[in-house]
Amino acid sequence: MSIYRVNFSTADSDHEAQTNGETRLLEALASSGLPLRKPCRNGVCGLCRCKLVTGEITYQWRLPHGLWQKDIEQGYILPCIAYVLSDLTLAAISLEQG
Repeated sequence: MSIYRVNFSTADSDHEAQTNGETRLLEALASSGLPLRKPCRNGVCGLCRCKLVTGEITYQWRLPHGLWQKDIEQGYILPCIAYVLSDLTLAAISLEQG
């Protein structure tokens, strides 16, 4: 089983998470301890969206209903239903407003 690194930045710092590709990307990101937006966890609301800068993901049999086509074309993904296929770099991580 492979271990993949997920690098991402927030407004104030850089972060890294790891995943084996068998858990959803949102769960791997949550392991960093950041207050991520994750209301529906079903790929419908789009509130957890982030931008895939490098790497590959799969939604398996799911569809990202929470994204517009223009969002997909700009590289946005829904980590709540995504599984990692390689090391990733992400941007525009959605954090809860405190």
